[in-house]
Amino acid sequence: MPLTKLQFRPGIVREVTEYSNSGGWYDADKVRFRQGYPEKIGGWRSVVNQALEGVCRHIHQWSSLESDRYVGLGTSSHLYILWSESYYDITPLKQAASTLPANPFTTISTTSNELTVQAPSNGARIGDYVIFSGATAFDAYTAAMLNQEFVVVASDANTITIAGPVAPNAAGVSGGGSSVTINYLIPSGQDDAVVGQGWGVPPWGGTAPGAGMSSGWGEAFDPNQLNPVDPTVNQLRLWDLDNFGEDLVANIRGGAIYYWHQALGLSARAVPLNQAITVNGVPFTPDFAVPATARQILVSPNDRHLVAMGCEDLNSAGTGINAEPDLLLVRWSTEEDAYTWAPLRTNTAGSQRLSAGSYIICGMRTAQEILIWTDLGLWSMKYIGTPYVFGFEPVAEGLSIIGPNAAINAGSIVLWMDRGIFYAYTGQVQELPCAVKDYVFGDFNYLQGYKVYAGHNHAFSEVAWFYPSADSQENDRYVLYNYGEQTWSIGTIERTAWLDLGRANYPVATDRAKSHLYYHEYGDDDDGAPLPAFVESADVDADGGEHYLFLSRLIPDVIFRGDADEQSVGVSVLTRSAPGKPKTVAARLEVTPYTPEEYIRVRERQISFRIESEALGVGWRLGTLRTDMQPDGRR
Repeated sequence: MPLTKLQFRPGIVREVTEYSNSGGWYDADKVRFRQGYPEKIGGWRSVVNQALEGVCRHIHQWSSLESDRYVGLGTSSHLYILWSESYYDITPLKQAASTLPANPFTTISTTSNELTVQAPSNGARIGDYVIFSGATAFDAYTAAMLNQEFVVVASDANTITIAGPVAPNAAGVSGGGSSVTINYLIPSGQDDAVVGQGWGVPPWGGTAPGAGMSSGWGEAFDPNQLNPVDPTVNQLRLWDLDNFGEDLVANIRGGAIYYWHQALGLSARAVPLNQAITVNGVPFTPDFAVPATARQILVSPNDRHLVAMGCEDLNSAGTGINAEPDLLLVRWSTEEDAYTWAPLRTNTAGSQRLSAGSYIICGMRTAQEILIWTDLGLWSMKYIGTPYVFGFEPVAEGLSIIGPNAAINAGSIVLWMDRGIFYAYTGQVQELPCAVKDYVFGDFNYLQGYKVYAGHNHAFSEVAWFYPSADSQENDRYVLYNYGEQTWSIGTIERTAWLDLGRANYPVATDRAKSHLYYHEYGDDDDGAPLPAFVESADVDADGGEHYLFLSRLIPDVIFRGDADEQSVGVSVLTRSAPGKPKTVAARLEVTPYTPEEYIRVRERQISFRIESEALGVGWRLGTLRTDMQPDGRR
């Protein structure tokens, strides 16, 4: 009998029923499409065998003048720099170090590692971090065990509780000496967005509470935890990182702006931008107009202004800044100076309030402009020179973006995810046709929408959006778009941040489960464990299902590219009699590099194919399967 080539249309399509997609691919996981054919994606490996503290939500890479390559990582509790396979903690301090009372540590129980610490007026919350120094040994604890960083597990006005490295020898023993000092890191943020409580908070009525106001029902309100965009949600911790030359600028969304001076070395911590500092004898003195907080910061291309969005404006007298931020305001420092923000005739500092919308969600630097998304549209910010410095123009109205990290600059095109739609910008905005739109947005946790993270993998002309499904608190799925071939794919993976082509010519990404940083497209496995992958076709039939199909032979066409000595993929032949019926595995073949053909006997009205692998070290690319398949009667 003549052989039939099984040539399925490239890409996953979920906008129609599986039967309607006959001749295409319908489901996949860990599979991309390249030149029209499916292949297993590359695996990943931990960059450093060490967990980060907190959940990472932003990654940024830059280099020093000496060509040292740094990677900045902002987590829910810390700010790190990765250099030479080691993490360096540059998390800002909340306040200057203070000396504790003599022998501040007290053991609680021999069955518990917890220690109480006398820390008057500490202001610490559960989940915050503290660092002790100057402590001496006592009970089961050496000085090295005490003089390190700890997380606060309980606190009140004058004491905190920490978990020690070991259990004590006896309960109720105090020690540590008379010269113990404590440093408090800036308060930790939240790992997840949480719906706000209280009748005084929308949507029940009223406006968002301000500092010192009640959140309703007698609960204290913490303005540091308020989502600056949606007042009904207590927002997770998000960072923005950018480099000002060889230095790092960091901003907690809705919080302070911090600056790390590379000249001080990796042992130095980032400090608030509005705090004076001397670096190698050179003073850096901020002026009175430095924003106290911002929703996002970035450095403008070419002209190098530090830009702050959703920040405080100058007061009416022009001698200070307002207490409350303006969520539509864009301000910038003078050129080449991150510390000077007061507009003068002798500098290029300035500001502009956008005229439409309620708040700025995010901005992105491109080659020629800065794009700014508000809740009601997209704006373009371009350098035009003095006296106005920057010009602002609306690009599109009636659209937005689902979260601050949901846009990616993929060379000559900017792609982003909005609520229920994808967009592309190439000088003008266009809706991006999506073959899996209903699949993505029909199973989506919108409360955690600010976690959406767009990642570019330019080696494969791909953009991936990592997002939380409806039943997940974390990004557990991805949707993959190949902008070179206009194909889509879907799958499951937990990733919280992504950076293209990082420090070893591999993309890097982070997760929440292990809080590790990974090289991607590295090998074929999941950090030493097998990486299962599959792709499944839609059903094919004969004459609209009027006749049965009889399949008697299958000739595989698979390229194996993994590093295992023996590799194979499973090819399953799935059958059912009608679209609403469950599928049955009628035959399953193990295909190796040496499999010429397989004879089988399968007869049914609808037949589909599933190609999958589960073993360690397996990589594959599917070609064109050939079958001996023909109509075979009506009954």
